[in-house]
Amino acid sequence: MKQLFLLRHAKSSWDDPTLDDHDRPLNKRGMRDASAMVERLNALLATPQRVVTSSAIRAHQTAHIFAQGLANTPELEISTELYTGSAFELLAQIKATEDRLKRVMMVCHNPAINDLVNMLGFEIENVPTCGIIVFGFNVSSWQELENGKVVPIYYDFPKRIKS
Repeated sequence: MKQLFLLRHAKSSWDDPTLDDHDRPLNKRGMRDASAMVERLNALLATPQRVVTSSAIRAHQTAHIFAQGLANTPELEISTELYTGSAFELLAQIKATEDRLKRVMMVCHNPAINDLVNMLGFEIENVPTCGIIVFGFNVSSWQELENGKVVPIYYDFPKRIKS
């Protein structure tokens, strides 16, 4: 079985309107939410072996917080291809994952993450910032994702539990 962790980047800062979208960093709430969410994820599941993140600053910062905080210290990889609005491009990236990896996290953006989550059968209007959805696939290869039975395993987001 393969497990796919889809994580939307944490809340970003809009303080500097001159920054390109790609260059926007996390704001204080985003850093706080990412730290809290990684603790919650550690408490509940086997964690990913690799974290692949969009090259956007806010996504990379979110991924770094998770990679540093996850119990097993996964590999961290930056992918310019994850800075996309297409669920099909995300799916292609996922299917290109090495089969030796059983659990992989992708840190990405809306609308692609929403579209992919819905394509996989988890109906949701909007994945909140720093929201995580984990799917299990009964396949031996990432290439077979569309052929395997998809099982939603976990869904969480920062405002689900008030601190």
